[in-house]
Amino acid sequence: MFGMEGLKILDNPIMKYKQHGKEQSTLSVSSCPHNLAKAQIKNSLSLVFCMLIFTFCLSAYGAPGDGGDAGAFLKNGIGVRPISMGKAFVAIADDAHAGYWNPAGLAILNTTQFSAMYSNPINYDLVGNAGVKDIGYHTVSLAYPAGFGSLGFNLAYLSVGDIYVVEDASGPTGDTFSDNELGLITSYARSITDQIHLGANLKFIRQSVWEEQGSGMGLDLGALYQPLYNLTLGLMLQDLIEPKIKLLEDGESYAIPRTIRLGVGYKLMDDRVLLAAGMDKAGGRSTKFHLGAEVEPMKDLDVRAGYTTDTGEFSVGIGVRVSVIQLDYGFGFLNLGSTHRISLTVDFSRLTGSGTSER
Repeated sequence: MFGMEGLKILDNPIMKYKQHGKEQSTLSVSSCPHNLAKAQIKNSLSLVFCMLIFTFCLSAYGAPGDGGDAGAFLKNGIGVRPISMGKAFVAIADDAHAGYWNPAGLAILNTTQFSAMYSNPINYDLVGNAGVKDIGYHTVSLAYPAGFGSLGFNLAYLSVGDIYVVEDASGPTGDTFSDNELGLITSYARSITDQIHLGANLKFIRQSVWEEQGSGMGLDLGALYQPLYNLTLGLMLQDLIEPKIKLLEDGESYAIPRTIRLGVGYKLMDDRVLLAAGMDKAGGRSTKFHLGAEVEPMKDLDVRAGYTTDTGEFSVGIGVRVSVIQLDYGFGFLNLGSTHRISLTVDFSRLTGSGTSER
């Protein structure tokens, strides 16, 4: 849940200021002018997308080093299932949380889903000694396939209370303040062909620290490519337009660095085993790697495990489906202690028996 990335809110310049004050298909184009025009449009879109990727890579591979960022809480992820798979979800993105991990995944989801996650923070005894208490991180997700494409919505909320005010080397003054951060992500996705799917996110991030608050807007682009029915490749250009947050009227604005994410997903044993891997690189940050797996030993039961280098977390999880409800539980092992997560997902297609996801 919260993990080391969540704690980086205390390491960014804003917080420091406060503390010190299933088949492969082919596309054929006939000589018909209408089909030729459609093909030319698709080729143009592909060229523009490739140019965006090239420009984005130049920006993402800027300078070495890691550090705290404004909006770092969103790096915790959304959804128990993706996090339990080591956050290796860029090429999977096949459930209600798709908008956050890769909005293009919404295009292959033809069922309406709603999901909510509650997470229990890391060991309070360890973090509390550092002057941090009352940590909460919770999310809500929605995916809705429509006739003109697919829509998604994700909300993430982080609250950290009772942070000690430190003005000098003498220690805490006795006063405390809180940090509250909100992320809203709206998504749209559409299939270009049977194999290529594209999506975009418009995000809003708001942070409130002590008596100051600021907000920013950002944009993500995502793509999925399915060369085989059981093989998926994913690409996410995160914060292509960087959200910039300015808390102090005469202070500096802090931006979320652009990030490029790549992933691969592979299904085997009649889709009962799902393997996933991913990597991401943010401007001025080290490369992060993600590995995950999901196994369905019996109907309506999933077992998951994963590892991510961004927080050094090894995670395991389990999912159980009962009628229209899916319950997921995840447990993460961190340097600062264990993390518990639980979510409830409603799959509305099971009410009518229509619509299925790619899972």
